[in-house]
Parts: sequence; C-alpha cells; structure tokens
Amino acid sequence: MDKPKLDLNNMIQIAIVVKDIEKAAKAWSEMFGVEMPEITPVPPPDVCQIYYRGKKTATRAKLACIKAGQITIELTEPDEMDSSWKEYLDEHGQGVHHLGFTVGSDENRDKIIKLFEDNDMEVRHYGYYPGGSYTFVN
Repeated sequence: MDKPKLDLNNMIQIAIVVKDIEKAAKAWSEMFGVEMPEITPVPPPDVCQIYYRGKKTATRAKLACIKAGQITIELTEPDEMDSSWKEYLDEHGQGVHHLGFTVGSDENRDKIIKLFEDNDMEVRHYGYYPGGSYTFVN
C-alpha cells in the first residue's frame, strides 16, 4: 500500500488567527488592494459540529476570506470558548494557525490523519459542516 502524503499542489488555505477581525480584514484588504472581505460567523452547532481535544464544543468564530490565486487567506477571530483558535491566540498571539490542504475522500483524510498521529502530531480540533469536514493537527 502506498504511504499517504500531502500534495503541496493541494494547498488551499493559509489561516491566520486575529484578535480583531474587522481591523485585520481592513488592513489585509488595503495591503493587497482588494475589496474588504465579508465577515461571517461559523455556522451554529446544529449546522457545524466542532470538537476540541476530543470533546464536542459550541465554540464559534468570525471568518473573513481573501482569495489569492488558488490559496484563500482566512482570518479567524475566535470567541472566548476553548478551541484550537483561542488556544493559539492565547499562547502565541496573532499569527498563522494552520495551512489547509484538500485531501479528497474521507478514506484518504483518515489515512493522512493517521500519518500525522504516527509522527506524534495529535489531532487537536476538527469539525463537520454540510458538504465537508476539516481537521487541525499539532
């Protein structure tokens, strides 16, 4: 069996955790000379289920996305509930939280998550939304 791997050509996102999404979205849009992105909330728990360190949570965040070629720059302002976003902000301040890759099928996603776990990179936050899912690993 082939060992699963992340294809750098499938990188789709650079996610940055911020303290003030309105201020950050304005600054980034001005820097790139693009329209101010719409700021949207993460959908409610009945639409988007989130798990942090293995436990279901009602944490939410505000998001703003700027397209940059095949990459989306996602700005994330977490709420005050425990989450990977808040953990990063509390421990490191504003900065790059994760790089996002599309991995295809659920089966391939699970193989790649196992690859991370086999290399001591634990799953810390994951979620399900209509039409997809995401996983953050350390």
